Parts: sequence; structure tokens; C-alpha cells
Amino acid sequence: MANTSKNLKEYTRSDVEQHCTHDDLWISFRGKVYNITAYFNEHPGGLAILRYAGKDTTTILPFVASHGIAWKFIEKKLEEHLIGTLKITPRRM
Repeated sequence: MANTSKNLKEYTRSDVEQHCTHDDLWISFRGKVYNITAYFNEHPGGLAILRYAGKDTTTILPFVASHGIAWKFIEKKLEEHLIGTLKITPRRM
């Protein structure tokens, strides 16, 4: 069953940051949260993916040189591993 915005759980940045190892790997991208643990061993870049474990990859993911040629595949993989949305919290000044 595909996830829709109606049945997605909302996570905070803190929630995402706690999932930062090879056997529990989440990322956020453009306001959505992905559990990519199952994809870790398939990632063509090997361990490079761990640099972004538990982090927001919005300003990183589209700009990795090797991702340019595989962007449609990346979008498909992200959709497969979508688990929720990122809760927006106001920034303190």
C-alpha cells in the first residue's frame, strides 16, 4: 500500500536524528521522512550514505554529482521508504 499524506506519521528533527546508524538509518528530504535502513546495503555509494544518517538531506541529496544520472531511481527509492512527514517547528531567534 502506498503512503499518502493522510496516513503518514509526523516526526520531529530530533526523532530523525536518533536513527543514524547502518542498522537504523533515517533521513529527511523536502519535508518528508524516510527509513532507508533496508536500502543501506544496496546503496551504490557504499558507506557514503552514513554521512547523512539522521539528517535533513534537502540541500545535499540533489547536488551529489552521481545522483544526477540516477534521479528518477532515487525518487522511486525515496517513495518506497517514505514513513512520514517532518514536523515544522519555528526557529528560535
